[in-house]
Amino acid sequence: MKKVISLLLLFVIFSCGIDDDILHTHIELKELYDDSELAGLSVAIVDNRKVLYQNSFGYSDINKNRRYTNHTIQNIGSISKTFIALAVMKAVEQGKLDLDANINTYLPFDIIHPLHPEKPITVRHLATHTSGITDKEVYFKSYVFENPAQVDASIYPEDYQPIIELIKKNIKIDDSVFFENVLSVSGPWYSQDTFLENAPGEKYEYSNIAAALAAFVVESATGISYEDYTHKYIFDPLHMNATGWGFADVNMQSHATLYYAKDFEVPRYSLITKADGGLITSTSDFGKYLIEMMRGYQGKGKLLSTASYKEMFRLQSKHDEIKEAMGGIFWDINNNKTIGHTGGDPGIITACMFDPVKNRGYYLMTNTSEEFNINIERSIDKIWNALINENSNRNY
Repeated sequence: MKKVISLLLLFVIFSCGIDDDILHTHIELKELYDDSELAGLSVAIVDNRKVLYQNSFGYSDINKNRRYTNHTIQNIGSISKTFIALAVMKAVEQGKLDLDANINTYLPFDIIHPLHPEKPITVRHLATHTSGITDKEVYFKSYVFENPAQVDASIYPEDYQPIIELIKKNIKIDDSVFFENVLSVSGPWYSQDTFLENAPGEKYEYSNIAAALAAFVVESATGISYEDYTHKYIFDPLHMNATGWGFADVNMQSHATLYYAKDFEVPRYSLITKADGGLITSTSDFGKYLIEMMRGYQGKGKLLSTASYKEMFRLQSKHDEIKEAMGGIFWDINNNKTIGHTGGDPGIITACMFDPVKNRGYYLMTNTSEEFNINIERSIDKIWNALINENSNRNY
């Protein structure tokens, strides 16, 4: 039966006019998935005009025997930050935001670097991870379990149990309250340890909190909720109809169950600072977005002006921890050749990249994460390398 299904699949691939390279990639991906411990997997290859290849493997819900498809949705982790980049640049285009303005120009409360009060934090600092704001343990306060009473911390490895217990106590609050609690000097969670010793603009330090704050700055500057703003200026124009920022914003019947392992489900959770990692989407929808990003890089995009896309993808910060990588506005630029981002959270791993020279874009997402199983990470690396058909890794 498996052989019959494989032959039928090959017929479909050939009938769609797929070239030999992509056919080889499909066969290799299928073999790598079958050898992995992933629950589900979805991938896409695009150029600047269309989807060239899109396929899914495995299960979105193992117990319910529900297959993972190109229309299965899940949160995509830090790739969500690339949507903040678009929102920021759109607000700049509209004259409502200045990249080099003090963020306190827009915020309802002041945020000041405690060690460098004379040096204002700007929107550009937030968007290039050079604000001096860091992610300490306080960031875990952003995670909220949907049913905390049903979460048993004792089944987790011992070093994870304190974090699970901390998250179980979290309650849903507005992101504006979160930012004020953490970053305003009068906030109950405020600590100078949340800031680097370096002044704003001096050092690259990847920060989820700072990224999400950039989205809140957009909201404050435009007077439109970040959710509505991104729907109006990104999702709707691209017809990303399955995409949203929360469970109430999407069709939950299409949502994947998330896994640490095939027999270890992740309790359903959400992020208060959803803009930094909480976008829910499908491979089908993300393919549309990736095509637009490639077209935007080439001066052919429809969401932003050519000048705005150039600014978004311009080299602006150096990643100290990754020798070859530089940063644009929330995008990573590898060795001045490829542009991409990755994402990771409990139960998910994602990666996207496009190569302007080859005119190819790649996307991967899985509903299985690597915290407790090194084999997951190894499998994802092999799958990603097979997808992009070159010996590179997921760290851009």
